[in-house]
Amino acid sequence: MDDSFLEIDKNPATLFTTEDKKYFLRDPGAIDKGIKELADAINSVNVFFTMNSCQGFLIESERVDHCQETYVDFYVLNQQYAIANMLLISLVSKFNSLIDCKLVYEADFNCISEDELEVTGFVNLRYGIKLFELEPELMETTYREIIKHIKEFAEEVNKKVGEVSE
Repeated sequence: MDDSFLEIDKNPATLFTTEDKKYFLRDPGAIDKGIKELADAINSVNVFFTMNSCQGFLIESERVDHCQETYVDFYVLNQQYAIANMLLISLVSKFNSLIDCKLVYEADFNCISEDELEVTGFVNLRYGIKLFELEPELMETTYREIIKHIKEFAEEVNKKVGEVSE
C-alpha cells in the first residue's frame, strides 16, 4: 500500500525501551497500595510497564481519597504490541463485562515548563485495564483471578520473549 498520503517519514509510534521502564518504575511508592498487586503483575511481563493507575474503590475505607475509577494503564517495550493485544483479548474473553480493556493513541510531548509543552510528533500506544465495581466478595475473587491470569500470562510470554534487550 502506498502510504505517502499520510505525509509522515517514519513510524510515529513511540519506541519505549528498558530505560523508559526503569524510569517509570523508579518510585514503587507512587502506586496506590490497593492496585499495586495488579500493577506488579503487569510489570512482571518483561515487555510491559505501568505508567498510571488508581485503586479507586478497591479499599472501601480509602475510597474518598481516590478517583472513581479503578484502573492500570501501561506501555509496551520495543513495539511488542501483539503481546499486549493478546493479554487484553484474553482478559476480556475470560472476564467478559467485569473488566474493560482499551488501547488509546495519545500524542507524545515533553514538558518544557509548567505552562509549556513541546509536541514530539510521536504517538504513544497506551493500554488500559479498568475494573468495574462488584459486590465486595465477588470483587475480591475477581481481582485475585485477574492477577493470577496476568501472572500466568507473564510466565508464558517471558519464556518466549525472554529478557528484552535495548
